[in-house]
Amino acid sequence: MGIIKGLRYPTILAGLLLLFLSLGLAFIALQGEIISKELSGDLSPGTHFLYDKQIVKIIDANLTLYSTNANVSVSWEGKYYNFELKNNSRTITGLHDFPAITTDGMVTYKLAVVGYSYPYSWLSPIGFIAMIAGSMLSLLGFVSYMQGEMEKVKKRKKENTHGGEDVQGAAWRKSRL
Repeated sequence: MGIIKGLRYPTILAGLLLLFLSLGLAFIALQGEIISKELSGDLSPGTHFLYDKQIVKIIDANLTLYSTNANVSVSWEGKYYNFELKNNSRTITGLHDFPAITTDGMVTYKLAVVGYSYPYSWLSPIGFIAMIAGSMLSLLGFVSYMQGEMEKVKKRKKENTHGGEDVQGAAWRKSRL
């Protein structure tokens, strides 16, 4: 009986609702999907890191590089390839991470990527804030509820020890004077 009464306490109820809301937002934010993208463009001399903001983890990728005259270095996941391109192209298959490319000439690239995307990940900070607020509200509501219950117990105890009828049934206590 006390638990149900405590759950109906407004602050505790609001805190628990926020906690359930944060749990729901966390599950929604975890929903991933597999997407396929093709990135392409030209690279000037220097070091470039190819990536896409939507793809979090790569399942498979193929990189094709073309140049009229350039030395190219490609690295990813501890693997390193160095080759020279002179009016030809080179394809690297089986990439599992976004590559870093260093070149000394103009290079045209095409990166075909299949990977995981989490389109609702922006909900996770909102869920985190809702979780913190729900925890605080629940805790504060529990403390407030317990203080109110303790006051009720003290009041009942005081009435039982000091405010009840005398053993002898004094007339002055019964307003008979």
